[in-house]
Amino acid sequence: MKKRNKKVSLTILTAATVMAVPILFGCGNEAPAAAPAEDVTEAPAAEPTEDVTEEPADTPAEDVTEDATEVGMANPWVEITEEEADTLCPRLFTAPEGANVQAWLKCDELGDPETNLGSMVQLSYELDGMDFTARAQYGAAEDADISGLYVDWTVGPEDVTLANWGEGHMSGKTYRSINDTGYVDLITWYDIEIGIKYSLSVAAEDLDGFDIQAIAEQMYCAENEPDVGE
Repeated sequence: MKKRNKKVSLTILTAATVMAVPILFGCGNEAPAAAPAEDVTEAPAAEPTEDVTEEPADTPAEDVTEDATEVGMANPWVEITEEEADTLCPRLFTAPEGANVQAWLKCDELGDPETNLGSMVQLSYELDGMDFTARAQYGAAEDADISGLYVDWTVGPEDVTLANWGEGHMSGKTYRSINDTGYVDLITWYDIEIGIKYSLSVAAEDLDGFDIQAIAEQMYCAENEPDVGE
């Protein structure tokens, strides 16, 4: 009997110890469970929200606006050859001897086929360290301003007569602007026989003593005379 009681007592003691073990682990799991919950709900939740709503939203909008502006400001001037320019103006000028031709251009938007106003033709060249811009437009009025300059003229207009052009009888006008940035010289002339307006301009720091008429006279080209006999 004594042996049986001892065995029963040992069984009861073992059972009590086993029951106590879950209780200890159950209490120990409560604190760790609370800590992960705070880490997930506080720090990670706020940061992704700010990243999504700020940076991605602004960048695409700016790119679209810039692209739209570039499309709206497309350059109407198209580069052409001197031969193509000659087809647009029956008595075309040429670059003076020794000049470095930069570009021949045309602008169809400045013309009007319904009124027989041709495309604007432009020649840019460098001569003696200065940049010149020459323009011609078939069908333009004698008083039309095709120079593209928007300055206040200090001197002019002054009447001149160009050699070579119109057999030495073509009339023109010269202008000069003097301001804080330097000088701008302009000469215009008109072919009354065919109806062509010409202009030549140059800008430089100092044009004192410069004769833009002499440059315009050098731009006459006999080879560009239209064949009146046809």
